[in-house]
Amino acid sequence: MTAGTSAGAGGTVVGVDIGGTKTAAAVVGQAGTLAHRVEAPTPARAGAEAVLDTAARLVAEAAAQAGAEAGPVAVGVGSAGAFDDHGVVVHATDHLAGWLGTDVARGLRVRLGVPVAVENDVHAAALGEHWAGGAPERFLFVAIGTGLGGAVVSDGRVLRGASGMAGSVGHVRIPTLQHRVCSCGGADHLEAFASGPGIERSYAEAAGGRLGLREIARLATAGDAVAARVIREAAELVGESLAAAVVTTDPGLVLIGGGVSGLGTALTAPVSERLHADLRPPFAGVRVELARTGADAALLGAGRLGHELLESRPRD
Repeated sequence: MTAGTSAGAGGTVVGVDIGGTKTAAAVVGQAGTLAHRVEAPTPARAGAEAVLDTAARLVAEAAAQAGAEAGPVAVGVGSAGAFDDHGVVVHATDHLAGWLGTDVARGLRVRLGVPVAVENDVHAAALGEHWAGGAPERFLFVAIGTGLGGAVVSDGRVLRGASGMAGSVGHVRIPTLQHRVCSCGGADHLEAFASGPGIERSYAEAAGGRLGLREIARLATAGDAVAARVIREAAELVGESLAAAVVTTDPGLVLIGGGVSGLGTALTAPVSERLHADLRPPFAGVRVELARTGADAALLGAGRLGHELLESRPRD
């Protein structure tokens, strides 16, 4: 997403994406543009206060780069975990130590002195896709990275669900007896096999040596049969698991984002092939495509949350 106007009419809005590996912040314009992007490793093992300190520091840095001497006027956050209506973490996996029960909205309000809106990071990414990526009114968003999450967009709105985690396709159990433990503690969930760490583990088990996803992708491109097979098998598991979600929500379009989406057609082609093998009309017309906003989807969606805070302010 190209940089554009760094602040809306009401002042500078900063979006934040808190992930298990890194935290990013950027000034998000009213037209869905990004500017002054900064990031840092997430201190995931250091506890919630350290994570919030990092996020607040990055917000201040992004605002300062935009020339906002007084700082931002609103902040939107997309973060791992499920949140209540007040921005408190009500469910979390082990990607962020001590995250459960953290009042993210209040913690950042105290640090920054501005209104803060918080949403699950995959839901924020889906919002970013719809708002800034030109995605249609209905689609299923699947984010594959350190974890594997999803979101359902219907009539232009992200469905939150009773627990705030509607669309969590990564926690569907797949037909295997390997008993591989997922980040949520469950066994043999899709995330444990098709996320970035899941693919890395599958490669280590098959090849006898651990490599990062980027190197596995390079080997696959160079013709390494084991690397190519591991990636394809992970993609096929995603396609097989998504069939039930497509039949249930009838989205018409599946958008795949997150860091693993950098595999491109090596990921999307097997996903689409396996998904369509399980579908019949009227669902067989669903398309599988890469997300339009790439790695910045959650930042853009978080920024949209910040702008909505300003739009809802009482007018003088």
